[in-house]
Amino acid sequence: MRVSFSPAPVEPATNKKEIWAWYSYAFASEAYVVVALTSFIPITLEALASQEGHLYGTNEPCVAKPSNSTTTTAPQEGARPRCMISFGHIEVDTASFVMYLTSLAVLLQALTVVSISSMADHGSYRKKQLVVFSALGSVATMLIGVMPYVWMAGALSVIANVSFGAGIVCFNAYLPLLVRNIEQLRHKREQLTKIEGEIEGENERRLADRRNGDDIGLALSDRIGVTEVAAALEDEGDRRSRSNETLVTGQPVPNLGLEQKKRLHSEISEQLNEEKGQLMGQISARGFASGYFGGILLLLVCLYISYLDKSSMWSLKFGIFLSGLWWCLFAGLAGVWLKERPGRELILSERDRKRGSLWVASRYVVYSWSRVGGTIVQARKLPNAFAFLISWFFLSDGYTSIANVAVLFAKTSLRLSQTLLILLSLVVPICALIGTLAFPRLQRAIGYDQKQMVMLLLILLVMVPVYGTLGLILPFWPKLSTAKELFALASYYGFLIGAIQSFCRSMFADLVPKGRESEFFGLYAITDKGSSWLGPLAIAAITDATQEIRYAFIFLLVLLSLPIPIIYFGVDMHQGRLDAEKASQELLQSQETLTEHGSTNEDERERLLSTV
Repeated sequence: MRVSFSPAPVEPATNKKEIWAWYSYAFASEAYVVVALTSFIPITLEALASQEGHLYGTNEPCVAKPSNSTTTTAPQEGARPRCMISFGHIEVDTASFVMYLTSLAVLLQALTVVSISSMADHGSYRKKQLVVFSALGSVATMLIGVMPYVWMAGALSVIANVSFGAGIVCFNAYLPLLVRNIEQLRHKREQLTKIEGEIEGENERRLADRRNGDDIGLALSDRIGVTEVAAALEDEGDRRSRSNETLVTGQPVPNLGLEQKKRLHSEISEQLNEEKGQLMGQISARGFASGYFGGILLLLVCLYISYLDKSSMWSLKFGIFLSGLWWCLFAGLAGVWLKERPGRELILSERDRKRGSLWVASRYVVYSWSRVGGTIVQARKLPNAFAFLISWFFLSDGYTSIANVAVLFAKTSLRLSQTLLILLSLVVPICALIGTLAFPRLQRAIGYDQKQMVMLLLILLVMVPVYGTLGLILPFWPKLSTAKELFALASYYGFLIGAIQSFCRSMFADLVPKGRESEFFGLYAITDKGSSWLGPLAIAAITDATQEIRYAFIFLLVLLSLPIPIIYFGVDMHQGRLDAEKASQELLQSQETLTEHGSTNEDERERLLSTV
């Protein structure tokens, strides 16, 4: 594919209205996650599958009397075999059916993210994709609430899940763009640029003086001593240096030498990185907090409706419909207030543009797929970002495995009522909201950077599978067999999960090269979703082999322990920022070279593109 780029657009400054718009999208989409994706949709799909299913080894229906109530679908322990649903000649456990749909959604989500990630970094597609996928996902979610058949509801749940994942890539890619263009950070970068220019000019002047001094010295050395010549040249150099030295404000400062300017540059650079990291963490945390707040509000409404309707299937479906409507309305605010913040456009031929917008979009998709290998190679050239992605692979799989299995475990093993299941779903986001707001305050109090906070949270999170594993080893230790234990563990898990997601997102955003935000956050999402099959598959295999889901705690302990040494030894934030800045400069130079050589042969263009 022939590639050239338009000039880089000027990035506008970030204002409070745009940051609130970013929070608004988190407020919209997280309600779908909290209410629909992790709670109501799995329960609803399992209940619909049970209504159409039969008991294992028999033709007897799982639900003896068709009813709107979900409480009749759970058989008494030891009294009845598993409930199965048939697809042709294939029989699937109704609980496993939900996990298979999740795996399919993860696969399609990964393919979609690859198709749109690079595309979102060029032109004005980032905001357009955010709006389109939000509309598609929210409408699909609303339709789930009115579908009577499990296969229809299942297909719509996959569409909604894929749309959410694609939209969240564009949403996350806005974070480094918004932070980078906050006025105080822009001012410090301007200061650094001015000091760098002065340092470079001073070095050039000294080099020129040295060359001129060599010529003058040869002439003078015939008449005066070498020592006198050196002293005279040094005095002349100091005089010129003092006359040209200025601060970043432009005011003359006679006593500020070259070494002092270098120290000032280093100090401002450190301040910039520190402020950027703090702002990144602060805005990321508030984004998660606004999302959890939206999820809590909607979940409280759904809990009240479920209470009034006596925990019927209708209340679950209505809750799913409300989550889709919520997503649609508040994402609309983000669509209005967020700026497009376009990247450099791909310059296509006139023939391509005449074929219409869909053809142009298809060319961007082709370009996105052509950049997959380049993105992976570029990530490996950024060893700190690459090490973080490896740790994120295990970490995200660990905590999502806990969340995915918890609701089904509570429903099928502990047989909690629908009201208790909704309360359990409410406890996690409430505690996550508290933790998301509390840990940034703790960070400021103890003076930890992003990496140290992630390490602290990882150690605390590992205590969840440690608790479950001790119940298998020690006979006197609780074995997670009561609702009180599950609620207590869910509260502890929720208190940590929001904070760890927030700090990991802001940590990775600090390692992403400028101009490739969507591309790298696409890789971030693929790493996340690409590992999502591992945990459920391993837990299902362990449960089938041991007939006890609690043995999965050993697997989760290993999974959540692996990121600790990887991040501790493999991620250097200071060097990671330098690598990202260097990669940004290489990207800019390569794109300019591609544009300047737009008329050269395609082999040369592809060679230049491969160096990006």
